[in-house]
Amino acid sequence: MKLKIITALLFAGLFANISYAQKFVKVKKSEYKIEDEGFKEAWKHVKKGNHLFRMNKKGSFSEALNDYLTALNYNEDNAALNYLTGICYLKTAEPRKALKYIDNAYFNYSGVTEDIQYWLGRAYQYNYKFKDAIDNYEDYRESLSSKKYKKLQYKINKRIEECESGEKLMQNPVRCFIDNLGNGVNTKAPEYSPVFFFKDSVLYFTSRRENTTGGKKNPHTGLYYEDVYMSHFSNGKWQNAEQLGYPVNTKHNDAVTDISPEGRELCIYRGYKGAGDLYNSQYKGDYWTKPRKMKRIDKEKYRESSVSVTRDSMILYFISDRKGGQGRQDIWVSYKTQDGRKWQTPQNLGPVVNTKYNEETVEISADGKDLYFSSKGHNSMGGYDVFKTHRNNDGTWTEPENIGYPINTPGDDVFFMLTPNEHFGYYASDREGGYGDKDIYQIVFLGPEKPLLISKENPDDLIAYFAEPVKETDIEKPVNIKVIQLSTVSGIVTDALSGEPVKATLELVDNATGEVVKVVQSYASTGSYTVPLPPGKDYALTAGAPDYFFHSENFIIADTSTHEVIRKDIRLQPMGVGAKIVLNNVFFDTGKAVLRPESFPELNRLAALLIRYKNIRVEISGHTDSQGSAAFNQKLSQRRAQSVVDYLLTRNVNLAQIVAVGYGETQPRADNVTRAGRQLNRRVEAKILEK
Repeated sequence: MKLKIITALLFAGLFANISYAQKFVKVKKSEYKIEDEGFKEAWKHVKKGNHLFRMNKKGSFSEALNDYLTALNYNEDNAALNYLTGICYLKTAEPRKALKYIDNAYFNYSGVTEDIQYWLGRAYQYNYKFKDAIDNYEDYRESLSSKKYKKLQYKINKRIEECESGEKLMQNPVRCFIDNLGNGVNTKAPEYSPVFFFKDSVLYFTSRRENTTGGKKNPHTGLYYEDVYMSHFSNGKWQNAEQLGYPVNTKHNDAVTDISPEGRELCIYRGYKGAGDLYNSQYKGDYWTKPRKMKRIDKEKYRESSVSVTRDSMILYFISDRKGGQGRQDIWVSYKTQDGRKWQTPQNLGPVVNTKYNEETVEISADGKDLYFSSKGHNSMGGYDVFKTHRNNDGTWTEPENIGYPINTPGDDVFFMLTPNEHFGYYASDREGGYGDKDIYQIVFLGPEKPLLISKENPDDLIAYFAEPVKETDIEKPVNIKVIQLSTVSGIVTDALSGEPVKATLELVDNATGEVVKVVQSYASTGSYTVPLPPGKDYALTAGAPDYFFHSENFIIADTSTHEVIRKDIRLQPMGVGAKIVLNNVFFDTGKAVLRPESFPELNRLAALLIRYKNIRVEISGHTDSQGSAAFNQKLSQRRAQSVVDYLLTRNVNLAQIVAVGYGETQPRADNVTRAGRQLNRRVEAKILEK
């Protein structure tokens, strides 16, 4: 069970730039005016922007930005105005855009403020230009007097450490796909705190939109009050979200925190002016009841901003700024008494997990062993990063591990949750490419590294024709080819239509480790190639060329004692109507229709292909051998084809482009007498119906 308490104070503090106050720089009229025409109107925008800037609220910075951008149309070289515009971008949802304006300010007048290089460093950091950021931070640090250095070294050194962490994390990116949930969920307003009821494919979340109940803004943040929204997943995407309405939403802050396993009890937070409580609302038939207050878990004097409870409801983790912590906000834990009636005195998780910086948005895993949280400490690359720590058998916690780039960014990455099977994660981030402010994203974890077996020159074209192909392998187990030691694979790559030689790139991949063992090219004049094969390994051989479809196969080279050359002639063809395509790297467990994670890379590339060629219509077909009853095989093949279609829909493929068909054992590619024949018959294909 998860409870995330979201207050107005939390949101204002959580997503603000930390630890360093910007300075207001006056735009001097004499320096701003360049001609009479247009000056009067432009100056009005300067003054209005200045008024909003001085309010020092997240919402007011966004409004000031609009005025400053208009004023820049009159005089785009004014250093002070560029500086103010850049600071506004740093304080809003698009901090990466600040670099242009702060750099302009520095270029036009390096003395526009004494700390201009600090802000230039911040802008570079948000744009992943960590070395440039470090240079500016260090130059600024060296320019300080002894008195100011003593006061500011802590903050500046922290920024430098973040940039150094960013460089290291980007050198070893996490294998994953990160997708915005789309405009059915996300808007230009902030969206965050995803809560899923997976059984009915329903997402509950919190947003601060213009249509919030009451339509008013919080005077402390300049942002609209929070409301609870919901969206259904159907036809391959999240549908347009709807407000839950009264009595769940009110004219003040109402934020979703959790839903019961059966989907009948919704937990929400209600607050105003930073104070609030948790409430429960019951689902009765077709409506949510008036929320009733829950027993409070927080104390009057302290702020509890995020809570997560184990499935057995016996251990509670939460964020608090109470006394006795390592910093201002720490992770605390409380255990229930043996009778389960009350919580015991909270304990700080200690200095291994907590830092002198803020920790936020805590989440305990389904098995109660892994704790996910966001922190500005540890090896964050900037803002809040998501970290993971593991609970040992003796109750101690491991050193928190940054879950990595590109999940984490130089901005704020928070409200992380992981599905029970750990294949997918969801979180809120201000990463580039969103709809405006914080958006909710899905993370698809690809597991241990296994490079995609595609042509480096033509990565978007994934799949190969079925005309005279190299022998495809079973989607469950590779064919065991008994060959001898020091073997090689050689052959000729040709155009399947003209028979002319093709210069193709071939990769040999060790399936056990995912390592690319060898990359060679066929000769343009003859199409011939040779790839050496160390013995005793399970391999994938891939071939691809520009304007041709990719082709691959899997096979095992046994650990034997002599040499043999394996002949593999490959015919590459362009895409066309009627082509059958084998999805060689789509895997299921025997007798099941649940996709294994190793299938995701190939299906993601197939999805990209379908999105790229929007006029293509494809049949996804499942096939089995003749083992078992015909009725069972028919159902299994249909379920497997549907699993592929369902996954493609989650990758934003248009439903009109794909159809799932199960053929069972009715379309064998080989006889079912031999094991090799049965392996060839168990497959998933894609057939191009229209182009």
